[in-house]
Amino acid sequence: MRDSANPAKRSGISTHEAILVALLMGLFFMVAFRFRPGRDRSPFSFFGVAPGMSLGQLRDIADKQHGSIECHPDYDVYQYCVVKVMPSPGLLSAVVDPSKRVIVLHAVTVVGLEGLHVEADSVRSSWSRVAEGQSVPPLVEIGDTGAVRWTSVDRRWTAEQHFNGRHDPDQATQVILVDTKGVEQLVAKSGKAADDAKRSGWIAPTAEDAAAAMEERKANRKSDYGALATTLSQLGDFETAHWNEHRTYTDNVGALPGIFISAGTILEIVTATDSGWTAKASNPDFPGLSCVAAGGRVPAIDLPATVGGRSISSASGVACDPLPPGQVSWAARAGSG
Repeated sequence: MRDSANPAKRSGISTHEAILVALLMGLFFMVAFRFRPGRDRSPFSFFGVAPGMSLGQLRDIADKQHGSIECHPDYDVYQYCVVKVMPSPGLLSAVVDPSKRVIVLHAVTVVGLEGLHVEADSVRSSWSRVAEGQSVPPLVEIGDTGAVRWTSVDRRWTAEQHFNGRHDPDQATQVILVDTKGVEQLVAKSGKAADDAKRSGWIAPTAEDAAAAMEERKANRKSDYGALATTLSQLGDFETAHWNEHRTYTDNVGALPGIFISAGTILEIVTATDSGWTAKASNPDFPGLSCVAAGGRVPAIDLPATVGGRSISSASGVACDPLPPGQVSWAARAGSG
């Protein structure tokens, strides 16, 4: 009877087995330490775009939405990209780092386009599953009255929605998604980038910064609103000069060479005859508010009234609607008598 051959015992493992063990150990460490594929990508996205994705992925998303991307060098070795998707939701831009990764997505609404705030409403619930939204200091420089920020657990990724209080219910007017680590590296390389990051909200303002900016904005708003009364007072001088030369007033601002109209002020000469004139001034930044004026001899029935219903008591006067509480200017007081 033939003895069965006993297989020889092996020592060690084969090359294939060693590779398999290495892969299994790598997978274990990836899970244990959360070094999973895609971890370097924000959990917050907007129109499918998230910081951390590659420029190529960004182009693919734009292509799928029948759009395009136009990039140009900025901040030395970075790129600033304008993202166009269809239908257009507003202004979409991205900052791409030297490794061609998106570190900022910034979306700004455009009057007449509804896409941005509709998308902002739709993503809010998914963002809130990652983290709870927190009220943060507004970015006053862009006209904010409030902002909400979502921050990932590791605090690397943030998403913000900004509001300006001009709608009821309030609508997001800007959305900013940031890779905070990537932006920190950006501002460390470029002074211009540091200024842009702070001004644009890629770096969140402190409560102290926001308070100081708000006070400055209030002062500027007073000055801007005061410009309406200043323009009308100046108009009176130019109308008088025109009458002295032509024996009539004019409703044509172009016939008053040298008159200065402050930026944002809309001046309208309502009536002009050989005996008197009336005018009004407004500014789109102050909806529902205006100033009115009259000069010469104007019948009481023809004296103009502001949007808020204020009227001047006699010709050669100026009246203005009051600014909201806390923003009263000398212009409003000038019309209160």
